[in-house]
Amino acid sequence: MSPAETRLLQLLTERSFRRGSFRLASGGTSTYYIDGKMTEVFSEAAALIGQVLYERTKDLAIDAIGGLEVGAVPLTTAAVLTYHLHGARMEGFWVRDRAKDHGTCKHVEGNLQPGARVVIVDDVITKGTSSLKAIREVRALGCRVVRVLALVDRLEGARENFQAAGIEDFQAIFTIRDFGVAP
Repeated sequence: MSPAETRLLQLLTERSFRRGSFRLASGGTSTYYIDGKMTEVFSEAAALIGQVLYERTKDLAIDAIGGLEVGAVPLTTAAVLTYHLHGARMEGFWVRDRAKDHGTCKHVEGNLQPGARVVIVDDVITKGTSSLKAIREVRALGCRVVRVLALVDRLEGARENFQAAGIEDFQAIFTIRDFGVAP
């Protein structure tokens, strides 16, 4: 684990990890919850997230990075800023859960071009449902998903669901085991 990843895990543990009884976006229930936004929009963590995402994607020859709103928005922003700080250009995008009913009526926000090679990012993945929505939308635009990258994998079937959707390259910076929870 890199120093940036070590510190990011500390921040996620302190600011985002909670025990209790929680209902998940996937529809299930859990005895723990990771509220990633409590960490993602904190200055130190945003810089660390950007660096970690950059390190995990810089050698992929990608054109864009993004994912489903709301979880992917702070991750995308951190990543594209870090690319800029490293002297590289990177497009960011996010996929709306529903297309806008006004203006351009777009489902995908950002300058995502057909044929682009993209990485889909998400904060906390359970079954991968949010990322799969994003994958469907960017594929509909003619883009190629080269990796799905999560901050935390709850180890509840996301990898298998991505493989079933033809995504072989799924990585998680951390798994729930890093927080002392056995799947």
